[in-house]
Order: sequence, then structure tokens, then C-alpha cells
Amino acid sequence: MLKSWVYVVASVVIFVVGGNAWAIVKDIGLRGGAPGGGSPVIGLNPFEQALFQEGRGRVVELETTCATCAALTSGAPTGEDPLLATRTSATGLSARFNADQCVACHSQPAIGGSGGFLVPNPKDSVRRVPENPLFDLVPHRFGQTNKTPSFIKQFGPVLVPRFVKKADGTPDGHVYPLYTIVGRTDDPTIPGCNAKVLPQPDFETELKKGNVAFRIPLQLFGMGLIEAIPDGEILARHRAMAAYRAQNGIVGVPNGSVGYRFGWKAQHKALEQFTDATNEFAPQMKKIDPKCIGPETEERPQLLGGAEFEAPNVDLINPVVLLATSFMRYLDAPSPAPMNALALRGKALFGTGPEQPGIGCVACHTAQMTTSATAQTAALQKRTVELYSDLLLHRMGPGLADNITQGQAKGDMFRTPPLWGVGQRRFFLHDGRTDDLLQAIEAHASPAGNGYPASEANAVIARFKLLPPADQQAILSFLRAL
Repeated sequence: MLKSWVYVVASVVIFVVGGNAWAIVKDIGLRGGAPGGGSPVIGLNPFEQALFQEGRGRVVELETTCATCAALTSGAPTGEDPLLATRTSATGLSARFNADQCVACHSQPAIGGSGGFLVPNPKDSVRRVPENPLFDLVPHRFGQTNKTPSFIKQFGPVLVPRFVKKADGTPDGHVYPLYTIVGRTDDPTIPGCNAKVLPQPDFETELKKGNVAFRIPLQLFGMGLIEAIPDGEILARHRAMAAYRAQNGIVGVPNGSVGYRFGWKAQHKALEQFTDATNEFAPQMKKIDPKCIGPETEERPQLLGGAEFEAPNVDLINPVVLLATSFMRYLDAPSPAPMNALALRGKALFGTGPEQPGIGCVACHTAQMTTSATAQTAALQKRTVELYSDLLLHRMGPGLADNITQGQAKGDMFRTPPLWGVGQRRFFLHDGRTDDLLQAIEAHASPAGNGYPASEANAVIARFKLLPPADQQAILSFLRAL
């Protein structure tokens, strides 16, 4: 009878069966300890600190549909933990929406992060374990009768759906809100609003057609620092790796101009535009039936597309967007955990720059950049930031392609996402397809197909796979320390 043993050596699991050993590289999962993000930038002046705190207050508010529906005066703090909110103090919820609270999509590992899990029944004495807030909490809050789409899983990622094509076959790519206010019990001004006049999109039919693409929420940490990086700094760092990139089939291009640096496809130039696009409806949405528009609601032009939609208390929307932008602008970058010898080994293998490219990850995930000496506030000036991104677009092959074109970003192109804070992210890649960092790395490789060229990351991922298990594990340990 063969004896088997299991050893753990430098975080690599070693299985020994009958004298033969196999090493298994494994993602160690979310790192513990205090959240690495969520704090304001150090050095803000009193006015900027006040803007940050006011913006944070707006970001955590639980929205409702009319002023008379709110449990408190609009903008008033509820005194509750924002991640367990039950009282409404904001009136910015529209008839169609993906979430009724910014933190529903930006809570991991702290307010301003990416999608996490929330308690779905905060009013009950016996609470369920935290789960995806879009699974039960958001669609059914205040009596809403929404059907949860099949792709929203109880312990899966927060997802925002886009349709690849319109019914006539032309390109679409716009966001389709998941839920509606039908059935809501706290708004007496819309008694005739029902599923017939305000239906949810038919996601299941579009899923069967393969016509749905997904995005997960980006972390908002360090957005002001990214905004403060000069175009010339991005280009200079890019040029410094030019020879190495050329040898490895890596290109990297802007989405029109280097100023476009926000969003999964670098489709937004200004931070205000990114904020507004997060809160506004897609240009193709139809006008809302009057039965679902209360007396306090107005229609107005949609900023990015010209279509009309409804928004409660329209005069409050723009100030709220500006305050939310201030919160993001003054939200500091995540702090990494102390790195042990294994993580430091992984950092060297990942690469730190042209002089030490490691296996080449740094060719896209630029380790450092420096913000401008003339940024709009002293707290953001001349800061060396370790974002691990070149903020440019790369072709990732058919394996990651979402078939959505935004600006000059084709269906297989994505901006290199900053890796700061990745150690405490719950899901990875643009569509949250995995919670395993090793799988996310391997998914960067893809041969040509479906009209797309091969992934620019193929050579780097091939080198990663050739590394000894202990070195692969070192890279994972480094990333989980960020």
C-alpha cells in the first residue's frame, strides 16, 4: 500500500505519493489584516478634507425615488453603518438601476474598493452571512419584485451587463440596468408603476444568444493620483520598455490620446466623466412610462448620448456627482502589506523596470509613475505611486475579448488595470470570471482566433508557466501583498 504525505514548503503544497512528489501552486486568497484602502490622501488641506468627507457621505447614502419617500432629510446621515443601511436619506434613485447605493458595488475591502459581499438582511436579528448584494438585497429592497438574472450568483461577483448587439444586429455595447422600482412600497406617488410598463430587460434570451458581456466594478482607490500623472510620464515609462516590448510582441496604445485613462477600456478622459458615466443611464434607454415617474421627477437630456430618461430631484444630481468625484480624487492608493522573502522574490520575478524586467509582467504593469508637480492640490503633487499599470490598451486575444468597442478600444482590448490593492480583491479580470489569482494570470494567454490576434501577454505567460512551482508561488505571494 502506497503511503502519501502532504508538506507545505514556502506556501507551495507538496504531495508525496509512493516516493513521487508533485508541487501544487495555489492562490493563498484574500490577505488578512486591515483594509489597505479607504483613507484620504495624506496632506489634504481642511477644505479638501471637508470635500472628501462630504463626498464620502454621498457615496454611502441609500437612495430612494422621491423626497417624501426618504426616511430622513436628503443628505442627512442615518447614523447607521453604511454597509448595513436600512434608512434612505438620498433621492437619486431612478426607475431603472443596477444598485441603490454606491457601496453596493464598491465595498471590498473598504468603501471605494471593488465589488464585495454585504449582509442581505440587516434589519433581522439573525443575520445571514454576507453575499453578493445584487443577488437579494438590492433587487428586493423596499418590496421591489425584481427577478434576479441567472448570471448574478449569491456568492459571485457584482456584474454590470452590456448587450453586444442591438436587435437589428448593429453594435450596442451600452449598459443595461438590472433592476426596476416596480413593487416599491415607500413611494406612494407611482401607484400605476408595474412590470408591464416598466419591464426588466430580457437577459435570459440575450444570454442564450451569447449577446451579453459583463464588467465588474473597478476599485476607486488612488483615482486622483492616476489623474495627476502627466501624459509625458506615461509615454516616457512606455518608451523605456520599448525594446523589451518589441522582443515580446507587446504594444500598448492609448484610446485616442494618453489623457484617456479611466475605465476598463480607458474610455473616459476626465474623472468627472468617469463618475457621471457610472451614475447615468446608457444612451439607448427608452423614456420612462409616466406611471413610473413621480411628481418630483423630471426628464432631462442624457449627458453622454442625448436620449432622455428620468432622474429624481434633477437639480441635486450634478452636485452629488461632483461630490462623489471629490471623494474619488482625494481617496488614497491602497497600502501594501509588509513583504516577506517569498513576496520579495516574487516582486523581482514580476519585474521592476527596464533594468530588471523579470519574466516581463512589468512590460504592461509599469511598477511606478510620478505625479505632476503642478497637480491641482499639493497632496497629489510629485508623488511616486506604485500602481503597476501603464494605463494603456493591450490586445488580449479572443479568450478575454468581450466584443465591445469603446472609442478606439476594440473588442479584445483592455486598459492594463492597476494592481495596487489586488491582494484584497475578491474577483479578477474585467468580467470577474474567477476568484483565483493563478487562473487570472493564466487567462492572459490566448491564441489568435475569432477575428482577433493573439494576446500580447502570450510570451510572458509562457515564461511564467516554465518557472519552478516555488517561483510561481512567489509571484502570487507578491501580488497578494499588494
